[in-house]
Amino acid sequence: MNKINVKGLIRNIQPSHVIKDIEYNKADLVVTRKDGKEDVLNLRFKKFSNPYKDNQEISILGNVRSYSKQLENGKNKVELYIFTYFDNGELDENDQEILNEFIIDGRICKIDELRSTKDGKSNIHFVIANNLIIEDSNQKLNSYLPCIAWGKLAKQISQMHVNDKITISGELHSREYKKIIDPETGEFEFRVAHELVVNKCEQEL
Repeated sequence: MNKINVKGLIRNIQPSHVIKDIEYNKADLVVTRKDGKEDVLNLRFKKFSNPYKDNQEISILGNVRSYSKQLENGKNKVELYIFTYFDNGELDENDQEILNEFIIDGRICKIDELRSTKDGKSNIHFVIANNLIIEDSNQKLNSYLPCIAWGKLAKQISQMHVNDKITISGELHSREYKKIIDPETGEFEFRVAHELVVNKCEQEL
């Protein structure tokens, strides 16, 4: 299982890559949270399937995938993106379009220790491996999805183990952080990371 409903403004549509003569595009999807903050999410899609233009508001159904990007220093960084066929997003019980909601299952493949912020709020980072059957090729796609949970849920997840099978739901967020480029000079740059913010987790026994 891997499904995300999301609503936002599609921006910066541009070519991405070509596979078997099929052209793929990428774009930003700007999603406004309920608290007014904005997430800038990565979209990928087949070029011919896109009926939209820059700065249109869209509501779509897709799935969350990952790929490994090689950095200049030779290390790999996992990037998250939403792949969509531009299906319409589903409506919730109040007949309002969902802004940002995923449900994904998989197995825990990495889990950190429970941490606390300065104000005492617990949080935990973990990664789940999700197996997705691609609709148009019946191929299995493995994605490794970084997650974070807070509060009581973080404490609950801290009792779980690698290889435990779970189903999670929540929102896909973007987060800006400062990356030190040169420790001697203090040179840095701002980068953007994406992670699944989990608000519900069920363990399968």
